Amino acid sequence: MSERVRIARFLCIFLMMFVHVPPGIAENVYDRDAGFFDIVYFIFSRLLGLSSVSLLSVVSGYFVVATLAKSGFAKTAISKLRTLVVPLVSWNLAMLALLVIYGLLTDKWQDMPDFSALGLANAMLGLTGWPLDIPLWFLRDLFVCCLLSPLVYAGLKRFPIAVILLLVAYTLFGEDLLVLQRPQLLLFFALGMWLRIAATKPETLDGISRVLAIGLVVMVGIFLTLRIERVLFGHMEEALRLSLDTLLRITMAGGFWLLIGAMTGSRLAALCKWLEPYAFFLFCSHAILFNFGAIIMRRLFGNYGSDLFPVTFFTLPVIAVVCAVAGLQIIGRSPMLLFLFNAGHHAPAFARTPQKSPQTKSDAPKSGVKYPA
Repeated sequence: MSERVRIARFLCIFLMMFVHVPPGIAENVYDRDAGFFDIVYFIFSRLLGLSSVSLLSVVSGYFVVATLAKSGFAKTAISKLRTLVVPLVSWNLAMLALLVIYGLLTDKWQDMPDFSALGLANAMLGLTGWPLDIPLWFLRDLFVCCLLSPLVYAGLKRFPIAVILLLVAYTLFGEDLLVLQRPQLLLFFALGMWLRIAATKPETLDGISRVLAIGLVVMVGIFLTLRIERVLFGHMEEALRLSLDTLLRITMAGGFWLLIGAMTGSRLAALCKWLEPYAFFLFCSHAILFNFGAIIMRRLFGNYGSDLFPVTFFTLPVIAVVCAVAGLQIIGRSPMLLFLFNAGHHAPAFARTPQKSPQTKSDAPKSGVKYPA
């Protein structure tokens, strides 16, 4: 199970990056007749990209139960402040510095935050809006989930069905409360906690995943039909849109768990495990790279709709992985930089190629949430 979690951490974050490749056009990319690449783009961005990390949300909740039992709430909250909030602020400050440099060089300032108290709080912490480094909303939401975890834990121990139903309602109707940027995260986080509280066996998890995988086939069919018919998700009734999205993400979590189980022992699995220590740095850094790297890529290969845009779409995530490996190795000798930008985790000793080896004790995931979901 620990080996599958390690594979999932990298694979799901890698697929998530496809959501953030800038298309370079103002109009909705789904509001077009669906050609071959349009369907490929939809699968990688909307189906795999947006939904892959739901599995890691469940994993995060699963492991936080052990953290609470071992360390207690106060130590857990302090730990998460260091490993989630500090990188959240540090990477957003880095983004702000780069935007200032870019503005000075080009006289383009449209992406700068509002320099009011609330504007800066949103830019750095995502309090009521998106942070500058947009994907880092997840660190903000995950920190809130960890703060709420004792309450969720107590509820799941006594009234699990009622708590899950309450969280489903919060998912559908709670976005305006601004407790979480994405209320779904707390539902997936709680499902992971519930699985741990119930001491669910690995074979039971596989059985649940098989059922979810059947549902995934149905959900993929529904979403592909919506794309082909050019039904825009933003024009749907909100509760319907969130219901479909939540069902897709939950079934996708089961599908990924089965896929990763089938991958175990393969060369691709070995590569994912080798790259797993870079997953957090990759998650935090990729949107900054995409924001500025896409400027160059657009000039070379055009925007979404051009014949060469697939080069940008499939190349940028690979470049992000290479940069994450190199970047973490560069800052690896500075404890302060590791604290600020990699949640204090040390850079791994660099090896040229991933090595397949039997699982050892070091493969077991440490308790708590090591990487974002």
